[in-house]
Amino acid sequence: MNQPSSSPRNLPGATPAQNPAPPRTVRGGIARSRLTVETRTAIITGILCIVLIITLMQLWLLTATMNAFLGGDHAVAWPALGASIVCLLLNLGLLRYLYLLEKPR
Repeated sequence: MNQPSSSPRNLPGATPAQNPAPPRTVRGGIARSRLTVETRTAIITGILCIVLIITLMQLWLLTATMNAFLGGDHAVAWPALGASIVCLLLNLGLLRYLYLLEKPR
């Protein structure tokens, strides 16, 4: 009565739908072949929101720096340039991640 149940997933004659291949992984262990359209859409939406926030921060930084510089405070220019470069590098890193996410398999 208590027979071990044999799963059709591991049988030699099983169809590919019953015996799916393990997900392929890329650097960091992210399974790219298992990302659904909804998951990709959520990731892209999140990346766009972060890029929008960083870009608005850069605009504010430019405005504040120009206001201080034209007001005679010349010491603000170099730290603002450094912060703007950091924002640029963050945006480029997110763009690179987006290209890796959308690269054909």
